[in-house]
Amino acid sequence: MNKYENAEGARIREMFAPKLEEGEVIQWCGASAEKLTMRERGMSTRHLVLPVFLVSVCIILAVVILVSMSSLGAILTILSAAGVFALFYGSVILLHRVLFGAQNLYVVTNKRLYFLNKKGKIEVALELTALSSIYATPGRNNTGTVSMRNSSVGKYSNMVYVNLMGIEYPTKVCDIITEAVDNAIIMEKKKAQRNRF
Repeated sequence: MNKYENAEGARIREMFAPKLEEGEVIQWCGASAEKLTMRERGMSTRHLVLPVFLVSVCIILAVVILVSMSSLGAILTILSAAGVFALFYGSVILLHRVLFGAQNLYVVTNKRLYFLNKKGKIEVALELTALSSIYATPGRNNTGTVSMRNSSVGKYSNMVYVNLMGIEYPTKVCDIITEAVDNAIIMEKKKAQRNRF
């Protein structure tokens, strides 16, 4: 067990060990904090401006229609109220996901970086040799984010930037990932040289 892993890391290590490929060794395991702030999720208040604006417009329209009440006005009021409810409900769901989103589990091996869901299913598996520009952003309570650039081709090519959010000891984890990436690149070069001869 790595000294920068907590009890959650030990649980992930035990759960993930049977899924390792031949020659693959775990370097670090961890989990995001269960409750992350908007900033820790890479979001800001501007992400909430549109839902709040739309709800406000619907409320204003409902009031205007109620003032000039007619049979058409009553129908439009009901439709507006439904729209306000739908937008409010959507905003609540968005806020809940932002503030109390699902916990991510992370595993770094000597070959790959894995993102797992809470049940341990692999959601993303990135080759370490495709990762670069790795840096840590410390946050509150000794947690933070480790960010990196991904140059994978194929299945995960749409993930240009990858973030491990809400993890403990982000600077140390950044060092562990950087070292693992450097070693993976060295091994890849040695393998290419052997194949040439």
